[in-house]
Amino acid sequence: MPTNAKHAVRLPDEQVGYLLKRLMHQLRHQVEEQLRRGCDMSLAHLVTLDQLQQQPGIAGARLARRLLVTAQTMTGLLRRLEQEGAIERRPDPHNRRADRWYLLPAGLARLNAARDAGEPVMTKMLSLLEPREISQLRDYLERCVEGLESGTSTEREAPTPTPPPRRTRRSRGEPRTAP
Repeated sequence: MPTNAKHAVRLPDEQVGYLLKRLMHQLRHQVEEQLRRGCDMSLAHLVTLDQLQQQPGIAGARLARRLLVTAQTMTGLLRRLEQEGAIERRPDPHNRRADRWYLLPAGLARLNAARDAGEPVMTKMLSLLEPREISQLRDYLERCVEGLESGTSTEREAPTPTPPPRRTRRSRGEPRTAP
């Protein structure tokens, strides 16, 4: 079966995106497996607890945006963690319709257990890199994130095409004219 040569070779930027996607797929799959076996927790719960430790008192809506999930999904995660005694909700002093979320000691214990469960996957992932390379990789990834979050483009901007002339509507009964 012949292959299309145009699609057989990826450009360097496509290769990076593809490798990042493969890495994230493997990382997520293996961490989820370790969390299920080690502490009966999902990656979503781990990341939620981690963010609450990093930013105590964060609002649920902001947490949802940060973790790239819907508000409904985040509400479900937060309620489950609250029922388990891992986190608590407090009213937002500036917005009576919002709540602020805080990590409780039981949540910190679960977070630490989850981190311990996921540690072997991180160690395995980085096992072929030297400490200097790990540091460089972290720096490169941070810069990639900054580049995407900044909204600026490093590509040369193509000239903005001039829009086609606007067509005016003719009045009822007005004859059509040739273009």
